[in-house]
Amino acid sequence: MPRLSVPELQVMRSMLIKEFGPTTPVLDQLASLKFDARRITGTGYYVHFSNGEQLPCLDKLNTELTDGVRTSLPAPADLVGFTLFVRDGYLSSFEGYTFGDVKWPTEPMEDWLVIDAAAHS
Repeated sequence: MPRLSVPELQVMRSMLIKEFGPTTPVLDQLASLKFDARRITGTGYYVHFSNGEQLPCLDKLNTELTDGVRTSLPAPADLVGFTLFVRDGYLSSFEGYTFGDVKWPTEPMEDWLVIDAAAHS
């Protein structure tokens, strides 16, 4: 079963801290999230977590957390977006996407995603 990449975990961690604070108990268990496969859409991808309900329940029942992240790629691929879906208080899915129908890069995210250490720690 695939695992989330380090950049994905960093982006999710940043989103959760912004929304729920740095002491939310779900942060310690992010790396244990599992999913069957990344579903590629052409302009992005998504994953549905198979064990999200095994993590602590969040305060808000249904919400979407969204963030844009810079890349090292030339425009118009110099920014991508991510959305983390919370359903019934549990992490349910995560998606990455480009803007303007730009093709999602085939290289690993570690090679082109620019993670701002201050914003995503």
